[in-house]
Amino acid sequence: MMEKPAIFIVEDESIVANDIKETLKSLGYDVKGIAKSGEIALEKIKELKPDLVLMDIHLSTQMDGVETAGKVHVLYNIPVIYLTAYADKALLDRAKVTEPYGYVIKPYDERELHSVIEMALYKHRVEREIKKRDDVLFAVSSAVEWLLRISRVESHAPRDFNISDIRDILEPVGLALDAGAIGIFKTDTDPAGRETVSMIYEWGCSSYNTCLYKPELKQFTFKALGISRWHDLLMKGDIVVATTSSLEKDENQLFDLLGVKSGIILPIFIHDNFWGFIGFFDLAERTRSADEIEALRITANLLGAALGYS
Repeated sequence: MMEKPAIFIVEDESIVANDIKETLKSLGYDVKGIAKSGEIALEKIKELKPDLVLMDIHLSTQMDGVETAGKVHVLYNIPVIYLTAYADKALLDRAKVTEPYGYVIKPYDERELHSVIEMALYKHRVEREIKKRDDVLFAVSSAVEWLLRISRVESHAPRDFNISDIRDILEPVGLALDAGAIGIFKTDTDPAGRETVSMIYEWGCSSYNTCLYKPELKQFTFKALGISRWHDLLMKGDIVVATTSSLEKDENQLFDLLGVKSGIILPIFIHDNFWGFIGFFDLAERTRSADEIEALRITANLLGAALGYS
């Protein structure tokens, strides 16, 4: 079930504020709170992080609605809709600078209020997606530059990378994706001739607990962790998109060991030979967009090209 959009009201007239609150609740929104002044509003918005702010443009406090909205825009990147009974040209010119997502004239019409809010939420959601896509593309372009830089070094064997090398290509992508962790897994052959897999590198967000040295993630087999199906998909060049709730019980072992809830696993090939795989993981169940998945595919291909450069 989707969460209700959370809205914060900044209005210095209590009767009007409470009326708006009840209207919003009847429209299916979650009212996070009400503030009568800009100063209090900024403190509460920082704490509550609503999805949208309804702002009275004429606050009778030291900080008026326009100044408050400007700070909300700069500090928190939360969309603001102005509530106004009237506005002279000078005030509107000031308001435009704060890049509001709409205006609602008081006394407001419920349908108009609903429409303006929905349009603002949609516009902000699209803007966030565009920014995320651009951030990911920038991170991938940084990875391309990294590949070109290291490829200028003459070598006649697959390159051995140190931690700094790997971080240069993966950390920008991880940060742009707001990922929980990234893991690189390399295949090998043990003395008995079995194909084994070991985690050889990881990058993690501040909330991720390192798993790089867990013995269970060294020289394991796909079958032992219940992911033989993944092996078949990866060998064909396919990717695995999974969440703990969508996986078979036996297939959850890798996610459990990593402490993650969802992930996208992509094969790494060197000269058309399966070398291993890279996983982009999240600490909570999460769905990635097609643009994000394509960026991850490019990253995996770049990594394979760099590892096999000769």
